[in-house]
Amino acid sequence: MRKFIYRFGQFYSKIMIDSIGIFIFVGILSVVFGDYGWMPNRNIYAISQFVYQAVIPILIAYTAGNQRRNLGRNANQLYAGGVIAVMATAGILLADAASGILFAMLCGPLSGMLWEKVLEPIVERGKSGLEMLIRNIAVALTGSVMAIFSFYIAAPILSAVVSVLSAGINFLIEQRLIFLLSVIIEPAKVLFLNNSINHGILLPLGMQQAEQTGESLLFLLETNPGPGLGILLALYSCKKEKRKEYFSSIFVELVGGVHEIYFPIVLSNVWLIFALIGGGAAGNFCFSAFQAAATGAISPGSILIILLLSTKNRVGSVLLGILVSAAVSAVLAVLILRVQIRWKKRTEGQKELLKERNDRTGEEKCGLYIKDREIVKGTEQETDGKMEEKMVQKIGVICNAGVGSSAIGAALFRRKLKEMGIAEIEVSAYASDQIPEDVKIVICQRDFKELAMQRVKAEIYTVENLLDQAEYLMILKEIQERGGGEEWI
Repeated sequence: MRKFIYRFGQFYSKIMIDSIGIFIFVGILSVVFGDYGWMPNRNIYAISQFVYQAVIPILIAYTAGNQRRNLGRNANQLYAGGVIAVMATAGILLADAASGILFAMLCGPLSGMLWEKVLEPIVERGKSGLEMLIRNIAVALTGSVMAIFSFYIAAPILSAVVSVLSAGINFLIEQRLIFLLSVIIEPAKVLFLNNSINHGILLPLGMQQAEQTGESLLFLLETNPGPGLGILLALYSCKKEKRKEYFSSIFVELVGGVHEIYFPIVLSNVWLIFALIGGGAAGNFCFSAFQAAATGAISPGSILIILLLSTKNRVGSVLLGILVSAAVSAVLAVLILRVQIRWKKRTEGQKELLKERNDRTGEEKCGLYIKDREIVKGTEQETDGKMEEKMVQKIGVICNAGVGSSAIGAALFRRKLKEMGIAEIEVSAYASDQIPEDVKIVICQRDFKELAMQRVKAEIYTVENLLDQAEYLMILKEIQERGGGEEWI
């Protein structure tokens, strides 16, 4: 189940990451030129609405239809999946444009799978020389059927679903019960479903409200950095030996808007989810009580973008909600961490950990070795006097989607290698399912190792936090000590 959730979240994270720029484009045009914006201009505002209602669903459908790139057997079938998804989305846009994004997120991967599993094998069996003709006819017929299906069947169903969701959320807003949504939003975010919830559900509903009033509270619910900020502040307070790395994480969370930075931390200590829920609920309650709102889609959830897109006379309410959510989350997280620290001292957990480490040192060391700055792979017996010639030239830092924390971690690792005068090794960030074969060393967060082992053939090293340069230094020391080669450190 956990593996499925990771893959589901990773799939949609990639789709939304490719489209973040266009969401920001819509938000900026809305906040500047909307009816309630800084410089109202109906013509320019209409551009943002057209892009949101038509261009974004089509872009998502095409991207999602082609997202199975690494699973297909040739480029043609992948291209066809995206085209079929676009034709199907055209039907939903004509029938009910408000359901366009949600339909595109569902239809895209289904179209790609339909072509890969069913239609493409049929096309391959066609008469030699007619493959292109058969393929194009198959794409056109399939797209036509799906467009008709989406217009007459999918549109009414999705319209009803969206109406129910909208009515439920409006009821919660009217009754000042919007804080209850944090029970769903915060756990889902930690499971890497943040983009699915925000762009698939909250954003379409928020845009409907914004068309009527020029603003919506829903833009703030998932993008609020307060709950995650509170978790990181609590860790900064309780774990003094790691304050430097947590300070970096705080900056990335608050200013960079990369919420994924704290997801592995919570997954490794699930009790912290209650602090997130509490902080999210407190922030949402403040947003609702003081009528905070934003004028457009917020992505990523950076404090800078949130303030830019906040309604002109509601900036104070937005800031208050973020600060309250961070404070409540921090207080709850500190209480949880202190209870855990006291409990740990009363158990034999440390003895079990020591025993595990001792058992590990008794096993045959098989890993990476260094000779004259050449990193090679093998066992101690194999490398005693006869080092393999397989030099590692690439190191991969991985996370769920290959952006965010892994990109920052790769940059820090490159900086550390540069400080040590090592220029021969390339360090890059990758998604866990897109590791090139020439990458010999993979680094990931400790809680991500189990999933990485199922996908990665390279040697895996783990760190507690991808932003901690001290842990990268320890990895390099470990490699050097195993190889007994030239002193790096």
